Amino acid sequence: MKTIDLSKTQLSVDELLDSARHESVMVQAADGTSFVLSMADEFATEVELLRRNHTFLTLLEAYTQTQKTISLEEVEKRLR
Repeated sequence: MKTIDLSKTQLSVDELLDSARHESVMVQAADGTSFVLSMADEFATEVELLRRNHTFLTLLEAYTQTQKTISLEEVEKRLR
């Protein structure tokens, strides 16, 4: 991962994006805040969106609380 300190190097957004096309880039702002910039594929983007979706996370939590299971035989029967 390449690190770019913006207090020492001035780059345009296009230049930062071009760097991120080749490898992930850690960008450090003048105030010390750090960001990671990398190429996003559709799967990674979807994962990030789902992490921020509180309704979806609540639904997952509800499913993890459910203790009801069905047998493999029952699954096969339902699929027929």
